[in-house]
Amino acid sequence: MYDLISIGSVVKDLILITNRGKIFKTPKDKLAPEWLGFELGEKIRAENILESDGGVATNLLIGTKKFGLKSASIGPAKKAVSVIIVDRKTGERIIFYEKTSGTINLINLKNTKTKWLSVSSLTGNWNQQAGKILAYIKQKKAKLILAPSTSMIRDEYKNLKKLLKNAEIIFLNKNEAIEITANEKIRNTNVKILIKLLHKLGPKIVCLTDGRKGAYASNGKKIYYSPIKKVKTVDVTGAGDAFASGFLGFYLKGALLENSLKAGIINSANVVKYVGTTKGLMTKREIGREL
Repeated sequence: MYDLISIGSVVKDLILITNRGKIFKTPKDKLAPEWLGFELGEKIRAENILESDGGVATNLLIGTKKFGLKSASIGPAKKAVSVIIVDRKTGERIIFYEKTSGTINLINLKNTKTKWLSVSSLTGNWNQQAGKILAYIKQKKAKLILAPSTSMIRDEYKNLKKLLKNAEIIFLNKNEAIEITANEKIRNTNVKILIKLLHKLGPKIVCLTDGRKGAYASNGKKIYYSPIKKVKTVDVTGAGDAFASGFLGFYLKGALLENSLKAGIINSANVVKYVGTTKGLMTKREIGREL
């Protein structure tokens, strides 16, 4: 019996760090308020080009194991590649990924048993995968965790909606929350309203990150908030997965929602101090010293 099985992308990250990009704001575009741009035709100098293992399934597997959880992952049979451009000045990034990164065969899922099943990064037509996931949690009495990627929201929202109805916990950032509620013909950017709307779609626990403004966790009765921990940011890639790992590492062990939220914030803050998604992941003891 596993504590957690994570279904999602398993990729080789190719990370390019440069200071040649320009960040500009488009406040009228609620779904994409900030952009990173480069001059057309320019040869861009990368200060560093690094490789590391990544993907949501990989990050959650490594992150939750550091908390003593018995974890496993299910990803594509063939490891895909993602290219990540990191702005050296801010640590912000853009990720280019292969569509195959979410092409996952769930044939082995039925032969395993877990208390919690995390689902993320499914791409293309994943109707069959959604059906298998719903059948699994019903038959095995597993609790469902969702970390929906943009592709899950845009490609097959009808399937995501089925999963939302059966979810125990959802992790997402503010932009993803706005996209989900936009699919429900509701356009609002207020965090507390977004959380309330997400609860109505099914999840019992909503965890919403809002970049440098901090993060929220709600049980439907009370919304807890935690500001970010200020650190020197090198690369924000993997910050969301680190937040989820920290939160789950505490919450699945019986910690209070408020403390689990803080654990996620601390874990995330340590990861962004390093290039890549896993180098800064912390243990439960390390985070416990800072709570």
